[in-house]
Amino acid sequence: MQSGSRLPPLQTLRAMAAVARTRSFTRAGEELGLTQTAVSHQIAQLEAWLGTPLFVRSRKGVELTVLAEKAIPEIVEALSALEVVLDNARPGLRSEQLSISTTPEFASQWLQPRLGGFCATHPEIDVSVTIEYRRARFDIDKIGVAIWLAGTLPGTDAYRLTNDYEFAVSSPAVARALPSRQALRAAPLLRYEGARYTVLDWERWYGQIYDRKEKLPAVDGSDAPFDFQAGPSFPTFSDMIAACRQDSGLALVRSSLVADDLAAGRLVKCFDEIIPSDLQYHLVTSPAQRRSSGVIAFRQWIIQQMSG
Repeated sequence: MQSGSRLPPLQTLRAMAAVARTRSFTRAGEELGLTQTAVSHQIAQLEAWLGTPLFVRSRKGVELTVLAEKAIPEIVEALSALEVVLDNARPGLRSEQLSISTTPEFASQWLQPRLGGFCATHPEIDVSVTIEYRRARFDIDKIGVAIWLAGTLPGTDAYRLTNDYEFAVSSPAVARALPSRQALRAAPLLRYEGARYTVLDWERWYGQIYDRKEKLPAVDGSDAPFDFQAGPSFPTFSDMIAACRQDSGLALVRSSLVADDLAAGRLVKCFDEIIPSDLQYHLVTSPAQRRSSGVIAFRQWIIQQMSG
């Protein structure tokens, strides 16, 4: 073996690996974007550096010498390891994984319409979203950040994102048709199956407004019993809101989930009565990933978005 450089040119090793894999100088050139002549030149350069042939041309194609059969697999493995090392040395260019956990309501109503902006600003971050009601197990689920709906989160480094109020909304057409009295009887009260998780409950909301703790027999002064569960129920919050936009009735919501609909005029507040929500959305970061660039970037972005 010659005693010049301790390593041959990298492109000659890549050419050697391609020829060994394809058993063809022509196909190796196509794979590398080179001509057959260029590949042959690089192989000749490598063989001169080694001081021994690597390939033998025959009627069957290209065959490996005994030395090549032994050395090439180890060289290819070393090249792969080198690529990993070099990729890790370029943090600004490699893709960083960021897993986000949040509820279906927050994901569909707030995060999904805005997440594309974050991804466009940070193309180096590969974002995935897990939609779930349960609290993410950061160490097991490999979650970087979670957005939880809670009252308080003792023992966690949580940042409160929202200052939500609860109120009733409808489409503009339904709101215009509501009478000045007994308006809750004038349109169906929409519900959804996930309401037990978000505490968006008509009877509780009405009771808090009028400071009633007993079972409510009537609404707006009427003597007739009122069934707060009589309205149609939908599989998800998004389905309920879509129906509400289409004049199907009244929906009880928290302010952060309908901010876009209110701003666009697709929904309007039906009544003046609003109550502060007992639960707010909080941003919680993984202790293990708190200092990663992806988590830091997302935390800064969502706080800025919420502030705006």
